[in-house]
Amino acid sequence: MFDNKKLSNVLKSKKITSQKLVEELEYRGIDINIETISSYRKGNIKNPKYEVLEEIADICGVSLIEFFSDSEAQKKKIVSDELSDNLENYRSLLPQNELPVFVKSVSLINGYVGAGSFGENNRDIEIIDKIYVDIHTIEKAYRDKELQAIRVTGDSMKPYVDDGDIALFSVFNDGEKPSGDGKYIISTSQGEQIKNIKFMLNGNIRIISENPSYHTKDGYDEEIDKESQEYLEIIGKVVGRILKG
Repeated sequence: MFDNKKLSNVLKSKKITSQKLVEELEYRGIDINIETISSYRKGNIKNPKYEVLEEIADICGVSLIEFFSDSEAQKKKIVSDELSDNLENYRSLLPQNELPVFVKSVSLINGYVGAGSFGENNRDIEIIDKIYVDIHTIEKAYRDKELQAIRVTGDSMKPYVDDGDIALFSVFNDGEKPSGDGKYIISTSQGEQIKNIKFMLNGNIRIISENPSYHTKDGYDEEIDKESQEYLEIIGKVVGRILKG
């Protein structure tokens, strides 16, 4: 819980006046006035904006924890959020450089999948980065599996993912097959795509965008009959996402 007295004490110890703090925050692009800072210090605002407190802590050169009560649960949440968002800054400080139990390392691969736009169409995987994901954003059955991440181009899967977002997926090994309807990375004549896939009782496969503006009058993008499915490759199951916003 936010503790206004702790904030005020830190500012006093650092000899940072409310006016100076406002100037520093405005320099960092945060629009705030001295009356709001005064309300923070007096406790008239019970829950200041988290991002503002983060900047104040940085200006003061202290941990964000210093502005909160001694609640262990609150401290753990702050530490969890900070590690998840800025893990690279703290990796060397973790025991044996291990990841926290709530964080999973995922390989970001070069290229992109289409969502209404053309995607790339090759499996020459080049890992360009490691990204760190809160495991609670990944489907439970896939939290212990090796995952890949790839950027999305286009808006056909909006609002699930939009242009510039990242899809997390589990690649199918040789002989592994889809387990049912869901979101998949597929390879088509338009390159690799992210789409909803529905398996019909007659053996056909429907490709369905999340964005209804891509649907035909029948409510889906296209239906592929059994004879034509040799041209469709289902590469992996989408099990999570990272939104750029």
